[in-house]
Amino acid sequence: MATYTPPDGDAVNFTFAGGYSAPDGDQVHFLFGIVAAITINSISRTTLADDDGFDVSTVNWQSSAAGDYKVEVGGSGAGLGLAAETGSIGADVSINTDIFHTDITTWSGYTGEPEDYEINIYVKSSDDIWTPYHYSG
Repeated sequence: MATYTPPDGDAVNFTFAGGYSAPDGDQVHFLFGIVAAITINSISRTTLADDDGFDVSTVNWQSSAAGDYKVEVGGSGAGLGLAAETGSIGADVSINTDIFHTDITTWSGYTGEPEDYEINIYVKSSDDIWTPYHYSG
């Protein structure tokens, strides 16, 4: 592991929640990597229903970094929601992902309210970091 030395005149300071401090003789290592910026360009329908023409929404999105991706309904982390789509994306390439009414209604946290659903998009960087983007309908 390489040691990071800030340029002259700069400093790196971290404050840990809860007042954590490493035990004497131990070190805390920070890993920095390039992460993606995920942008939602458009969503064709914000309310889905079990009717023809109203049962699918197309989410057009892109990532500033190339990598594997996951689009999930619900969940609290990559791989923890209902998978709507997975694949690989190039940097700054638009992707259309269809979210179906049945995807939302089968997610365990859905209560039946039109705005009560979540879509999460994750892109994995070359440093194995999953960058999340969260959308609530």
